Amino acid sequence: MRRSTRDAAVTSVMLAPAVLILVVFVVMPLCVVAAYSFAQRDAYGGVVPGFTLENYSQLFSGLYWQVFVNSFQLAAWTTILCLLIGYPVAYFIAFRAGRWGPALLVLMLVPFWINFLIRISAWVVLLGRNGLINGGLTAAGLTEAPVGLLGTLGATLVGMVYAFLPLCVFPIYAALQPLDRRLIEAGADLGAGPAETFLRVTLPLSLPGVLAAALFVFVPSMGVFAIPVLLGGGKDIILGNLIVQLFLEFRNIPLGAAVSVAMLGFAALGVVLYMRALSRIEAMR
Repeated sequence: MRRSTRDAAVTSVMLAPAVLILVVFVVMPLCVVAAYSFAQRDAYGGVVPGFTLENYSQLFSGLYWQVFVNSFQLAAWTTILCLLIGYPVAYFIAFRAGRWGPALLVLMLVPFWINFLIRISAWVVLLGRNGLINGGLTAAGLTEAPVGLLGTLGATLVGMVYAFLPLCVFPIYAALQPLDRRLIEAGADLGAGPAETFLRVTLPLSLPGVLAAALFVFVPSMGVFAIPVLLGGGKDIILGNLIVQLFLEFRNIPLGAAVSVAMLGFAALGVVLYMRALSRIEAMR
């Protein structure tokens, strides 16, 4: 047996368990959901095998289309806020934190050791009428009485930024950390100020990390479920809430599967746009 054939066989054997797990637990469930999206629903909430595009046509009706718009707006605002907060944090850790940088990165990971629902429920306590935030506002004289913070878009955005900010910081930090500091020094030597050096050197070189951060935040923000329900009161239905309601409350599994496939399509589109933008950035260098 030639060496190339033997190496290929060894590689196939090593990859076989991962490929099998991927097929069984990812590909097959997606195929089942896709098949359900073309099925029909009987009067008792069961799935009737068949092929129809009615489920997808309903997605473009006024009600469901508004859900897509709400989800896109919430994800866009979350992404923008995470980038505005996350980039300075990543910049500080990469360039200013020094030997404390690894410790700060670990501190950002600590919340992930706690259950997601527990962390979001803590914000329910903090934002409540008798919570710490209202207590601080009242004590500082900024408000005369507790303010209703829960059940608002602001509360939802606070929870979203809190949940997804680490996913924004780490890709940007990974892009900033290997930058050659001599390029920044060269900009200063050529007469550029700190702002111009940042805009013309640091920011363009860190764009791949920024794009990755935007992708990591925007895609999961489209389908998040617990945060809008716990902090926003479920007033504005987004895709995650809609899928849960269609599957569990309305017993409309085919339509819920169609919404899931559509959301997966949006995620795939985001990945494609990211890859194209990344290739253009690499071509410009």
